[in-house]
Amino acid sequence: MKTSILVDYEKCTEPLSCKKCMQICPGALFICYSPDMESNDPTEWRVDVAFTDLCTRCNDCVDACPLNAITIK
Repeated sequence: MKTSILVDYEKCTEPLSCKKCMQICPGALFICYSPDMESNDPTEWRVDVAFTDLCTRCNDCVDACPLNAITIK
C-alpha cells in the first residue's frame, strides 16, 4: 500500500518557527518552502513531504507535531 502523508495547513501555519517534523524525521522527508519565492512572510511558508516513497511509517513526525497537523495513511 502506498503511503500518504498529509499536512493540514490550517493547523500548520508557521512551519519556519517549528520544524519539529523536519528535525525528527529519520528519512529527512520533509521540506519547507514558500509557494511565492519572493515572500519573507513566515505565514506563507509550508512544510511538505518531498519523498513519500521513503516513508517507513514510524509516526515520529505525527508524534512530534505540537499542532496535530500531520496524518499518515
